[in-house]
Amino acid sequence: MTTHHRSNRSELIGKKTHWQISDLGVIQQDHQYDPELLEVICQKAVAIKEEVSAKRHLNLRYIRQAHVHIPEILELVYYPGRLDLLSTLAETTLEPYPLSVIASTITFMGATPDDGAIDWHADGVPVTEIIPLEIHDLTGGALQIYRGDYEVGLNKVHSGDTLADLVSIPHRIGASTLAQLMRVLHRTEPITTGHRISLNLNLRSRDKPYIDDNAAYYLAADNPDYKWVDQYLDDVRARQVPAYLAFQRHGSLHRAM
Repeated sequence: MTTHHRSNRSELIGKKTHWQISDLGVIQQDHQYDPELLEVICQKAVAIKEEVSAKRHLNLRYIRQAHVHIPEILELVYYPGRLDLLSTLAETTLEPYPLSVIASTITFMGATPDDGAIDWHADGVPVTEIIPLEIHDLTGGALQIYRGDYEVGLNKVHSGDTLADLVSIPHRIGASTLAQLMRVLHRTEPITTGHRISLNLNLRSRDKPYIDDNAAYYLAADNPDYKWVDQYLDDVRARQVPAYLAFQRHGSLHRAM
């Protein structure tokens, strides 16, 4: 399996932080997913684009909770060996992201203003696997990551400065990109010709589910019907708080010893 790019998190932001699930940065390598399954997902996404996609934030058109609209996506989420392989790459056990509204998305990016390309930001979800479904006549569109502190870079963007020292990773059909981009400033390189359609499958740490930057206000801005709130609170009660308290107890015991 060919690896096209590998950067660890410390290399990207210049330091190791507590708020990370591991030192995973970005890994792009060939995948073994069924191309016919990917084609079915792509065709269904194109067919429902006008009906269910939205362009709300960051110059990005996307379908939220894409697996609800396209059930075949769940075949990829639980594709044989997928979670084990991604966990090995991340050097920590991963699980699918539990909130349906953000667990999977289909993104449409292109040269037309109707689609656009996502602006500078940091992810709320801990880890994303980006699987290109279609790339057509594309100029631009690479994943660009600012190598440095997120706050420093964001202040430069807001001041109108051009960011230097970027990692640029073109997307490839037949390869997926696994990335931990919480508090890592990144964007899609502006697209001047063509378009691409990608499936984003989000994940988190099984053992540290509380390491997550998806704030409730951001979820509400994207999903103002608040149908996700009960699911969110159930996860906090049943998974995040117990895991956090267990980590705190373990840390206190370790310090005492």
